Amino acid sequence: MMLSKISVILLWEFCVASHDSISQYDYVIAGAGTAGLLLASILSEDPNVNVLVLEAGFDSRKEANVTDPERRGLYDNGTGGSQYVPRGKTIGGTSAMNWMIHNEDSRVQLDIWESVLNLTGWNWESISTAFRESETMYAPPTDLADDLPYDASLHGGTGPIASTFQRSVYTLYSQYVSPTLESRGFTPTHDGNDGNANGPNFLPFAIYPFNYTRSYAGSVYTTVEYRPNLEVRTNCQVTGISWASTGANATASGLRYVPADGSTNQTTQVASREVVISAGAIQSPQILELSGIGDPNILQAVGITPVVNLSNVGTSLRDPPMTNYWPIQFKINGSMKLTGNESIQNFIDLEPASKILSPADYNAASSWLNSTSAIPGLADAQLAVFKELWYTDQPLIEFAWQYQTANVTPYCLVPLSQGTVHINSSDPMHPPAINPNYNVVNATINGTVVQWDMWFLAKAAQYYTKLLATTAPMSSIVISTVPDYKLPFEEWYEDIFQQTGSSQHLTGGNPMLEREAGGVVDTELKVYGTNNVRVVDGSVFPYQPSAHPMGVTYALAVRAARIFQAGKSTKTTSLPSSNASANATATFPVGGSESGNGSSITTGVPASYTGGANLVGFEKLGWAMFGGFVFAISQFV
Repeated sequence: MMLSKISVILLWEFCVASHDSISQYDYVIAGAGTAGLLLASILSEDPNVNVLVLEAGFDSRKEANVTDPERRGLYDNGTGGSQYVPRGKTIGGTSAMNWMIHNEDSRVQLDIWESVLNLTGWNWESISTAFRESETMYAPPTDLADDLPYDASLHGGTGPIASTFQRSVYTLYSQYVSPTLESRGFTPTHDGNDGNANGPNFLPFAIYPFNYTRSYAGSVYTTVEYRPNLEVRTNCQVTGISWASTGANATASGLRYVPADGSTNQTTQVASREVVISAGAIQSPQILELSGIGDPNILQAVGITPVVNLSNVGTSLRDPPMTNYWPIQFKINGSMKLTGNESIQNFIDLEPASKILSPADYNAASSWLNSTSAIPGLADAQLAVFKELWYTDQPLIEFAWQYQTANVTPYCLVPLSQGTVHINSSDPMHPPAINPNYNVVNATINGTVVQWDMWFLAKAAQYYTKLLATTAPMSSIVISTVPDYKLPFEEWYEDIFQQTGSSQHLTGGNPMLEREAGGVVDTELKVYGTNNVRVVDGSVFPYQPSAHPMGVTYALAVRAARIFQAGKSTKTTSLPSSNASANATATFPVGGSESGNGSSITTGVPASYTGGANLVGFEKLGWAMFGGFVFAISQFV
């Protein structure tokens, strides 16, 4: 579900290499995160290809807060009205911190990349195949098979990321929530990798079942770190791209970096044939702008000479709103004996607008969409995608049942309000200004002007809560809900507004689109105006995926590797060409997981943050108001 906050202090290690350095690499990658480290692991399967990865964080692969799935990174939704949005400053990036949900988008959603956005070669077949190549899926245990629909042909069989279902099923979900929804015409539970992501499903976790530990980019690296042609350096803060030549198409000669812990200010240069930026939705745009790629007005204002005039850098940043500050609570009859909630749960209901709005609200919203041809601040391509998703009944709202209690978290999957991330200093250690632009898109619904994203989220949440509370069999055990679904909508809206914060699923900032449509990279992930600079991470997603971003990010890394390898004399052979899974049934250890020593990860320095149109600046923290509470973003990477 959400990226988790892992906290504690460890001593930084000096910026050293795990292998002997060489004079020039084939690839140097900024960021050992979800995409970057998996990409490096695949590229280095060819012994003739030398790969260097630079990571600002440290190695947390033995930390229990990372390895133990039950801890889920010890996330913290904040106290006193504040909420962090953490980022992964460690080996494995945010895949070391998140809730491990491993699913993919629907066929229609992924085909939109090509059919609507003209991204040739990016479609259901190519992205889904890459997803399955990244995966080793294990079937659920026999005693849970009836509750956990699974089709082996829809999953990968020998990929680097292990995936399996939860090890217990909460009977609230299997015996009450699921049959109630099915009785009201919702899509029955099924394997969500079948091309139809709609409906309530138990989604897989990225977990090794046999020792019950997190499977993530960091654990993949553990299996290949012996390779002499793969080098990962930690505590290395990338400060920019070095240029061999500038002009119509600039050519990079490598990356430069300094120790992230500030122990010295000495800059190190590394030479490479190809440069890959994989530092995430916040840091990747910052590195490009520090390197002279971006809007000349922004660059020159902080004294940076433009190398590539590309004003799209740092745009289309998305942070979907989610009622995770306080979820919606169903008060259950205390005499009910519900079981199966002894381990983490992952019952996720993805629904189209037509299913979770009343007919009157759906028709009114559709009328507004029909009459809207452009929205200030939103790229036309983003509006076109949203309309396609709306009218083809694709998932736009998620209801996440992930607690071991009767709580649900509504989540606006594809917000129309989008923001920016830009540098406000030439100092590479200075955090960028992040402006998610929450709730800036207004809609006129039945003659009333509303903030679209919050209106849609609140309306869907009230309709869904009422449906469950008043329909059998769920109605037989529900005493009340918090907030009370019977409230007038204005009062319900205010409660949901106060409970809503970040989904911690930030994407965008370097969208893969045609340049004139707002793009930063092309279909080969190459930055426009350069010969050899690529971006491979969630910042390139052309729009917000309805799937949790981790699985799509892994697919992106595999697909990127295939693009980079095209035409080479050698080709990786360790990932499967077949999509079919042939794996054994998951067997979980008795008594929990095998994990590390229990310490955890420092969150680093918080970033500057902007809300709405204005920057609210503090020395180390920036704040924005959302849902009535103060909101902070941590500076990771």
